[in-house]
Amino acid sequence: MKSLLPTPAKSHYTFNLRDFSRVVQGCLLLRRESLGGRGGGTMTRLFVHEVLRVFYDRLVDAADRAWLYALVAAVVKEHFRESFEQLFDHLKTDERLAEEDMCNLLFGDYMNPELEEDERPYAEVPSMESFGQVVELCLEEYNQTHKNRMDLVIFRYVLEHLSRISRVLKQPGGNALLVGVGGSGRQSITRLATSMAHMTLFQPEISKSYA
Repeated sequence: MKSLLPTPAKSHYTFNLRDFSRVVQGCLLLRRESLGGRGGGTMTRLFVHEVLRVFYDRLVDAADRAWLYALVAAVVKEHFRESFEQLFDHLKTDERLAEEDMCNLLFGDYMNPELEEDERPYAEVPSMESFGQVVELCLEEYNQTHKNRMDLVIFRYVLEHLSRISRVLKQPGGNALLVGVGGSGRQSITRLATSMAHMTLFQPEISKSYA
């Protein structure tokens, strides 16, 4: 990753083989029964998805993100022997596939929230619309079972971040640092993702005696 070296403005650009192991770890979440459909390119799309989540999401510069997008497209063509355009043709919002279209690429195990954790398939999400419907149902269930209601407006940006947090919760030893201004919804989305994953949320209370 010589092209993404840390600088004073990008001090978190510290990439190593541990990061790539997370890509492989994400690919291993896919089960055999989820490999069908869309011309058999599910594994390649999953690989691209995991690369975007591990590396792309940490980039803060538009030029860096464009460089990584072009690199991933070249890797798919050279090593996977597949057409990047055809592989993600179902994500296009215009005549040509654009970098912004990759925001529609989602994998997760949250499309069947009624199933237990070990029964949920980690698979490609059919569409943002179907994901949004699932989230609305899960939010309604959360509000019915918790004293503190969350009156959230579910829109595209929320769905993208919710999917990212759900992916982190799915992985063994998963961890994430959520950065944003106060009131941007980091806690609320995390609570909802935790509820969707049937997990218990623990939040330490910071006080004078906290140690």
